Amino acid sequence: MKLSEMSKNASGAKISATHSSKPSKKDINKAYDELKDLSSEELFDRLAKEIQSQKSNGSFDYDALKRSIETIKTYLPQQTYENMIRIIESLK
Repeated sequence: MKLSEMSKNASGAKISATHSSKPSKKDINKAYDELKDLSSEELFDRLAKEIQSQKSNGSFDYDALKRSIETIKTYLPQQTYENMIRIIESLK
């Protein structure tokens, strides 16, 4: 699961910013399992590619991406979380 997909519900519909639904624990665990063994460089590369792809097709949603990172924050080492936030801030 891509980070950007974490802001979508199970049916694939995008969750609005005012909607209180969160990704399921299953979705979070799946994303964690996919990302947990990646090096910080691999995580950076995945994030940068995803952002570039979204910018290219006009679907880049900074707020959704930041919410996704905030959702998995508890699973990440603090330094990794801070690096991810710093990266998306620089690519905003």
